[in-house]
This record gives sequence, C-alpha cells and structure tokens, in this order.
Amino acid sequence: MQPKDPTDQWIQTIVPGKSFVDIGGIGVDCCNERVTFALAAGASAAIMADIRPADFFEWEIFRKKCAAAGLSGVVELPRVDIRDRHSMVSIGKCDVVHCTGILYHLQSPAEAIWNLRSVSARYVITNTVIFPGRVENDLGVVEVPDHSVLFTAALSPQDRLVLNKYYKEKFGWTLDQMAPDPAAGNQKMLWVENGELTCWPYWYIYSESAFRSLLRLCQLKIIDEWKWENHCLQVLCEVVS
Repeated sequence: MQPKDPTDQWIQTIVPGKSFVDIGGIGVDCCNERVTFALAAGASAAIMADIRPADFFEWEIFRKKCAAAGLSGVVELPRVDIRDRHSMVSIGKCDVVHCTGILYHLQSPAEAIWNLRSVSARYVITNTVIFPGRVENDLGVVEVPDHSVLFTAALSPQDRLVLNKYYKEKFGWTLDQMAPDPAAGNQKMLWVENGELTCWPYWYIYSESAFRSLLRLCQLKIIDEWKWENHCLQVLCEVVS
C-alpha cells in the first residue's frame, strides 16, 4: 500500500511492531481511516474507536473495507467519546494514536488533546482546521492575529458574508454549512441537541501559532507537520513529560 500523503508516510515509518488506534475514523464513509494502512505497514495490533454505536452504518463500511484488505483481528470500540476521559479508558494505551478531522468539531479541544495524550504511549497524530490569518475579498476583510482562535459562533453577519464567499470559492462550501449562525433558524447542523453541546459544527478555527502552542501546553512535542491548502495543519507529535 502506497502512502497518499505525509500522514501515511509518518505511519509507515513509526508503526512497524507497534500498537495503533484510530479515534473517530469511521466518519464520512471511512474516507479518513488509517487502521488498514497501519496494519499493512506492520502494526502489531490495531483498534478503531468511534463515538458512533456499533450498529451505525459506517461501522459496516469499515468492516467491509477491512475484509477487502484481508485484515482480521481489528478491535472495535464503539461509543468512545474523545470528550469523555472515562469512555477513553477502554482504549488502554497504544504506541501510536491517530485522531484527525475531529478537534475543530469540539467545544473543548484542549481537553480532547489531553485525553488523546492520556492513551498514547509515545506518538499522537492529529490536525485542525486553521485560519489563513487574513481573508479579503470585495465583501470585506476578516483577520485573526497569529496568537488567536476564531470562535465561529461569534462571527458578525458581515464576517460571515466575507468568509462564506472565501470558502465557497476555495472549496465549494460555505462557512454557514460548517458553522451556522446560532441565531438562525432551521439549522441542519445544531450546536445544542437533546440538552447537550454537539460535536458537529466547526467550533473554533485556530491560527497555526495558537494550535502549536496548545499542543505544547498539552505536553506534546511536534516532530513533523504538513499543511494542506493553508486550511488544515496536520502534526506528528511525541508525548513528553
């Protein structure tokens, strides 16, 4: 199996003979899961952990993907919530922890990173959506200082217009789709559901500097990183004390 991006290259380098867990990897039809790649690269054991219940349809997609790759023995841990340390206990300790596409959907990303660290024996691979610093178009300007974090729920209507156009032109979707205005009605992506804060909208968009600082605060040392489209910062970290 050939690496498709630097994350796969990291896994290919560090995972042989080591245990591996992918947290949150069954989402979006398993497009981002790394269990199959880690096992093909020589992982000694692999776990898939996800917030979804065992009968959720994406688990079956993952099982079929494993079967097609001739893989067996993958441990499945449904209803593991990265926001809840108690639910993470079932993972135990793994040498390599992979969790991408998750942090920017959480209301408390610092706590989630600390929870990732708690189940890692050595490495953590994670990422977040980042803000390019300054977005300017014919509708206006939105700036986020290098040390700051953009709280999407606090955006003004004017800021939303600017960013909706930016993301629509760059990626084909609007910010309103990923982080709807909390004051707007008929939302498809709710911030609060059944009396609880949800993990679906883009809660925060970090500056690069703020995200790196948060990782250091959580006692993770960045070994390598790569950036995609000035929109996503992916990092390979090592646990330090």
